[in-house]
Amino acid sequence: MKILIWLVSLAALGLALGMAFAGPGARLELWDYGTGLKLIRQLALPVMIAAAASAAAFLLALFTVRSLALLPLAAAIFAGLAAFAPIKMKEAVAANPFIHDITTDFDDPPAILAAANEKRKNPPHYVGNAPAPRSDLTTAEAQRAAFPDIESIHVGKTVEDTAAIATSVVTDMGMKLLSDGPTEDGWMIEAAHTSLWFGFVDDFIVRIRPDGDGAIVDVRSKSRVGGSDLGANAARVRTFTKKFEAATG
Repeated sequence: MKILIWLVSLAALGLALGMAFAGPGARLELWDYGTGLKLIRQLALPVMIAAAASAAAFLLALFTVRSLALLPLAAAIFAGLAAFAPIKMKEAVAANPFIHDITTDFDDPPAILAAANEKRKNPPHYVGNAPAPRSDLTTAEAQRAAFPDIESIHVGKTVEDTAAIATSVVTDMGMKLLSDGPTEDGWMIEAAHTSLWFGFVDDFIVRIRPDGDGAIVDVRSKSRVGGSDLGANAARVRTFTKKFEAATG
């Protein structure tokens, strides 16, 4: 009985660790991100089965080898948490359009300049007229349909004052500043966000231009790799907008 409890628990822990390491392995360049995502998909069902088996082993240990009960309990919790990741990823794919480039200005989106030559699979230019995968809409149309609230921000401050606030918000969100300074027609802030698990890098651009007595702020967030961002870029733009509007009062 002890051997069975040990085997079930260690198997669950090993499978969960394998799934958890899918992201760090990609960050360490042991494999590419596609292989990491494939690993998660392949381990999803085995991890769920292992979590259930560990839960059963925990109940068994309570009635037979109580001193070992903590081991299958920990394995069940760890495997259960690991199994939750692909479930959430699948839900995010279903809930969001299959796009990875979000902007507040479809006609003249803020340009990616400072990071244009960084390692990437998605080109820096905007392809709003390209068909969005798994849809009969273009990329721009898919964004409009899914995130109608994402739009330009108008503020009654000078370009310089607006830029100072925007820069503060960007850094407060934990992004790395790549460029921050005046342009011929206003101000441009370029930054990069790196995800914790896989180390995915997304470009984030804030463009500020004069608008009457105030300024108009346009934002763009784009993934350097991947087809679907699972809604991450839209969420980032919304977070920036919320924080920026709170700061400008």
